[in-house]
Amino acid sequence: MPAKVVFLRSKSPAGIEPRIDKEARALAAAGYEVHVLLWDRALEHAEIEGRAGYTIHRVRIRAPEGRPGLAAKMPRWWLAARRFLGQFRPEVVHAVDFDCLPPALAAKRSLGAKIVYDIFDFYAPMIAVNLPSWLREALTRLERRLARDADLVILPDAARLGFFGSEPPPAIVEIMNVPEERAVTPRPRPLFTVFYGGQIARDRGIRELVRACEALGARLVVAGHGPDEATLVPYVEASPAAEFVGNLPYEEVLAWTASCDVVAALYDPALPNNRQASPNKLFESMMLSKPVLTNEGTLVGDFVAREGLGAVARYGDADSVRAALEKLMMSPQACAEMGARGRTLYETRFRWEIMRDRLVSAYRALLEA
Repeated sequence: MPAKVVFLRSKSPAGIEPRIDKEARALAAAGYEVHVLLWDRALEHAEIEGRAGYTIHRVRIRAPEGRPGLAAKMPRWWLAARRFLGQFRPEVVHAVDFDCLPPALAAKRSLGAKIVYDIFDFYAPMIAVNLPSWLREALTRLERRLARDADLVILPDAARLGFFGSEPPPAIVEIMNVPEERAVTPRPRPLFTVFYGGQIARDRGIRELVRACEALGARLVVAGHGPDEATLVPYVEASPAAEFVGNLPYEEVLAWTASCDVVAALYDPALPNNRQASPNKLFESMMLSKPVLTNEGTLVGDFVAREGLGAVARYGDADSVRAALEKLMMSPQACAEMGARGRTLYETRFRWEIMRDRLVSAYRALLEA
């Protein structure tokens, strides 16, 4: 009988996130029986869905996104996850982010399951609502402590290892959030187009992007979802230079990336998670030979500047963002060269096959231990 793996993720944007889909398919292809349990907070998707090699199960409990009411619903998610794990009795529970650790660790105690803790973002800095500093610090300490109870911790970038201080978890592997190679056909666009696909949140520089595109005659296309949709989506839609295309399936995100002239990846460096972000949009731009517009004070900005992959602005400075975008708009040959350098890096260092083999090897070692 193949070993059974259950992924836990407390959200279900656009059906399933690309990173989970890639990891689930990789493990299924390696011979594991894979199930993914998601929390469908908007009741937008089917309760059970078959995918290539694995099955998605969804807990359909309505809950707000990024608002205080979400915390009140969290115990219901934990209870549903514990019941699911008790029914399926997996050998491995693959918990994505801190809010999936409680039911996973309960399964370790009651079922003897191995625990993989897959960190997309550290939890306390990620919470959008205002929290007292003592509470954020307490959550940070708790995440550090509970992470050491996992049998394997996955980080999207080794630079985040410093979060754990002098007592890191005993087993850590870096699985970067890189895309799979695939053919994508660009769509013709009459105007110079900037594409932002990701969290609709106030810390992503969306307002500055709108103003820059208005000033320069460029077109901004925004896709995604997030805690600040109620204010930012109307702001985007009110601009003659911008359009909001919704929360898109991953294939559509790649199609827009292939069709644009510049990929926007702005992150407020005041937030620790943003300073250390290793976003898939960076690697998607590299795969599709697109220059990146980003900002100083982050790992993304340092990487783009060091490798010559785009333009770097000051976060929150509308004039700086406009100047950086104008530089790209006025330099088509330089943009082509930036895209080519990104493509070379993708082919030599950031292909998904490298990460896939690393993941499968880590699982094999985990279950043989």
